[in-house]
Amino acid sequence: MAKYSSPSDFTAVNPNYATGLGYYTTAAKVAELLQVPDFTSTTTPMHSEVGEFIKRVEDFIDEKTGTSWRRLLYKDEHHNFTFGTGHYPTTYWRDYVGFVQLDRHDVQKIIALDVWQGNQWLNLASAEASVTMNDYTSMVSGTSQINLKLPNSGLVFNLLAGTTTSRFDSTYGNKTAAEELVALINETFPSKTASLTGATAAKAQTDSTGAKTVSDFFYATIDTEDSNKVRIISLLPSDDGANCSIYLNGSASTTSAHGLEVTSFTDNEDSSRMNEWWKINREGRIFFRTKFPYVQLNSVRVTYLAGSGRVAGVISDIATKLAACEILRSDDATVLITESGNQISVKEKYDLLRAEALDMLAGKKEDVVLIE
Repeated sequence: MAKYSSPSDFTAVNPNYATGLGYYTTAAKVAELLQVPDFTSTTTPMHSEVGEFIKRVEDFIDEKTGTSWRRLLYKDEHHNFTFGTGHYPTTYWRDYVGFVQLDRHDVQKIIALDVWQGNQWLNLASAEASVTMNDYTSMVSGTSQINLKLPNSGLVFNLLAGTTTSRFDSTYGNKTAAEELVALINETFPSKTASLTGATAAKAQTDSTGAKTVSDFFYATIDTEDSNKVRIISLLPSDDGANCSIYLNGSASTTSAHGLEVTSFTDNEDSSRMNEWWKINREGRIFFRTKFPYVQLNSVRVTYLAGSGRVAGVISDIATKLAACEILRSDDATVLITESGNQISVKEKYDLLRAEALDMLAGKKEDVVLIE
C-alpha cells in the first residue's frame, strides 16, 4: 500500500537545525509537548542545541526503521544481475530481460545507473558531464575555474582552484585535486584529503548571486576507471540536466585550459516501460529491457536518492517525543523542567515518552521479503 498523503502529515518541513527546524519536527513542537516557553538563542537549551537533538533523533529513526521520510543519498550500491528469468517464476510474456532490487524503496531519483559491459561502465540514467585533471601544476589558485550553468536560469556556479572551503585544492596532484572537486560540488567535508590540506570544515559553494548551493543541483564522484576524472551528474528531474552547461574560466567556448579538460552534459536517460529500462519507485526495483550488464556478478552499480515525500504524523510524533527525551535527560539541574512534587517526576516523564516513542517506532520498521 503506497499512501500518498494524509491530513495528519507533518507539512511544516523547512529544515534549519541552527534554528531548531528539522525534517520530522521542530523545537516549537518539542516545547509544546514539554509545556515550556519556546526555545531561543538565550534559553537553556538554545534552539540550536534542540536542533542538534532533532538531527540525531531523525537519524536514529531512519536507522531503526530501515527507511526514511526525508531525501537521503545512497552511493555505489552494487548488485548482481541475472539475465533471463531472474527471481520471478517464468511467465508467458515479460517486458524486461532482468531486474535488480535496490536496498531502499521510495526512490526519488536515479542519479547514476551504471552497468558493466565487459570493458567499461555505461551510465543509463541522468545527464552527465566530466572534468579531467590533466596537469595540476598548471592550475592557478583563484584563476582556474570550472563553470556549471543551470539551463535558462542564468545561475552559474564558479568552482575555483584554491585553498579555502569554497575552492578545490590543486596543490598536491591531479588525483587530490579531483577528490577536492568532488567534495566541493557535493559540499561535504573533504575527509579523503583533509589530512593533507588541513581542512577543518565542510566545503560550500553558492551560485554567482549567492541564492543557490551547488549540491542542490549537481552530484560528483570519481570515475572508478580513471581517478583523474570527475563525473558530474545533474540532479534535475529525469534528463533535464542535459540542458546544463559546463565550461572553463568564464568562457562558454573554453573546454580545455590550465590543466583542466571538460566534456559537455550528455543525455544518458532513455527510461520508460517501452524504452531501455524502467523502474517501480515505491518498491525500489529497476527493470532492464534493451541495455543491460554483460556479466552477472557486481555488474550493476546504482547511486540514487530515496525517501518518502511525506512525513507521516506518527513519525513527527515519534521525533518530537524522542527530542523531548534528549532535553529531559540533559536537564540535570532541572532548570527547564521544575519539580514541585505535585506531578510526575522528570525521570518518569522521560521513561513514559521514550517507551511510547519506541513502541510506535517498532510498528514502522520495514519488512523485506525476497522471492527466490
